[in-house]
Amino acid sequence: MNIIYGGSFNPPTQAHLHIINKLIETFDLSKVIILPVGNDYQKSDLINFNHRYEMLSLMLKTYNSQVIISDLEHHNGYKGTLSALKTLSKTYDNLHFVIGSDNLESLKTWINYEELLNTYTFIIMNRNHYMSQEKAEDMFKDIKHKFIFVDFDMEISSTKIRNDIDKNKEYLTQEVYQYIKDHKLYEVS
Repeated sequence: MNIIYGGSFNPPTQAHLHIINKLIETFDLSKVIILPVGNDYQKSDLINFNHRYEMLSLMLKTYNSQVIISDLEHHNGYKGTLSALKTLSKTYDNLHFVIGSDNLESLKTWINYEELLNTYTFIIMNRNHYMSQEKAEDMFKDIKHKFIFVDFDMEISSTKIRNDIDKNKEYLTQEVYQYIKDHKLYEVS
């Protein structure tokens, strides 16, 4: 199984690391492919891809080949999750896609969401029991899909961290915090 874990990772936090560890622990012998969005993704306060990629590399430096960071959206641009997964499926088989349970409510606004649900198994990280599996299944009862729920009880806001790096540095690895300080990222002007 190859698990695609996408996001802005702006910055990568202890929660991201915890999710990666939970995926490795839950799906033994799987590979986790981290997919940070490219610079063209429409999100405010998104710092340059190269910084986010480097911070992910620092955070994941002790992992073996079981965790890979993809630069797909840096080179290909953002064309939606389905497009990214189709491209990755040319290299990796048996793809599963990670999503937070809080994102299920907006999933129907995603580009080609029905084909996405029809084609790929979703691993739902159910943060603090945000949504029951029954409710999620009911929301998508008219669309072919496969959900695997994984409970996850850690809440860290990247926005909160960006707003005050020093106050929230315990939510970052030491290497990521130091990189942010060295490159003067997320400084309020």
